[in-house]
Amino acid sequence: MAQPQTIPDPDLITKMECFTKKYYRDTYPSIDPTQPELSQAGKVVIVTGASRGIGKQGFAASFARAHAAAIVLIARSTSNLAQTEDLIKRINPHTKVLSFAVDILDEAGIQNAMQETVKRVGIPSVLVNNAAAMTMENIASSDSESWWKIQEVNVKGTYITTKAFLGVTGTNPTSPTTIINVTSQAATHVAAGLSSYSISKLASIKINSHLAEEYPSITCVALNPGFIATEVATNIPILVPFIRDTPELAGDTAVWLSSGDRKFLSGRVMTAWWDVDEMLARKQEIIEGNLLTPCLRGRFGI
Repeated sequence: MAQPQTIPDPDLITKMECFTKKYYRDTYPSIDPTQPELSQAGKVVIVTGASRGIGKQGFAASFARAHAAAIVLIARSTSNLAQTEDLIKRINPHTKVLSFAVDILDEAGIQNAMQETVKRVGIPSVLVNNAAAMTMENIASSDSESWWKIQEVNVKGTYITTKAFLGVTGTNPTSPTTIINVTSQAATHVAAGLSSYSISKLASIKINSHLAEEYPSITCVALNPGFIATEVATNIPILVPFIRDTPELAGDTAVWLSSGDRKFLSGRVMTAWWDVDEMLARKQEIIEGNLLTPCLRGRFGI
């Protein structure tokens, strides 16, 4: 007789990877984007990969609820961008929306989008580098072109968009400026078939570290959105039992990161599961211990 299949605890990985005592898998009061303390009024927000998934239902929607003055959407699909525009207008008719159907690897197109943003709605304050691609291939049997394409989209694309953003904000902006680089649990773990994606997401964390070092007046945070039912996540069989997080959790966390003084998290990794109130309470510990940064563990020195 067949043994009943054990269903894993959907919170297992969340608990194992939780930096704080509390964890969340849906939005909660402290990151509610409608509260005055998290208002994005007056800010221009740019979201890449905004035509679907977390970009649409998470980041774009949350910044609309936070009363952003304007939200700039970047993605390749014109028709899908129109749907995100409609969503934002339903949430907040007062938020201006600009859409640019451009590939993040099109450097001239991205630069034009940034320049047009400044002309039409003003200098941006927030960039969410969300656009990404993924394949599942073991290295020996992989197609070199598709394997490397993930590096181009997830690493070079992030570089191109960030460079263009800095070109219009300046490298020492006087008004609060935030760059959020969306990373993944895969960045710090090894799973067969995910080499290209995992490497690219670890690279996004290192890009974030360098941005924080080079531009200390800008808050730069690598955000792990958790396990959300996106096209990417649902194609990773090992993750499917753990997909329980909502797009709102990631989006509202991004709004929180773009509000007030979050400089203590600049150059670091933040996971949407973690309780932001405890993060604030542990601010000094995080700074003094240089926590939540990529490092090589071991005993070094002679």
